[in-house]
Amino acid sequence: MITTMLHPLPFSVMPLIALNTDALFEETGLPLAVMGMFVVFSALLILIGCVSLLPRLMVVLDKIIPAHGHHGAQPKPKPKPKAKAKKKEAKGAEVGGVPEEIAVVIAAAVAQVMDQPHRIVRTRQLTASELAWTLQGRIQHHASHKLKPRNR
Repeated sequence: MITTMLHPLPFSVMPLIALNTDALFEETGLPLAVMGMFVVFSALLILIGCVSLLPRLMVVLDKIIPAHGHHGAQPKPKPKPKAKAKKKEAKGAEVGGVPEEIAVVIAAAVAQVMDQPHRIVRTRQLTASELAWTLQGRIQHHASHKLKPRNR
């Protein structure tokens, strides 16, 4: 009876975790990963080459197919007006330092408000110091917010 207990069991006991590195070096392991990386980087290098050659190819194509015959052609420049016409327009464009359209609007506003004949003597742009009313308005607005003192 003792001899039967010392004999090995008919089945083998497997460990719970078995570390085996044989699969890494077979067909589906590291060689496959390296081959995949090689293919991807090769494709990227081909794309870089094609994109870097595009400007040179466009120069060659521009010589073969000129730009004036297709939809990508540059528009013809418009003829420049003569200098004398510009001077006449510039003189009539401003009245007292204000554009003519603005002067007409000011005259219409004055005619609407006043009941008697009027004459606009001078027009000019306002300076920063004359626009100080906005700053004064902000000061009054902020001063209107009185804070309650804290009881300490």
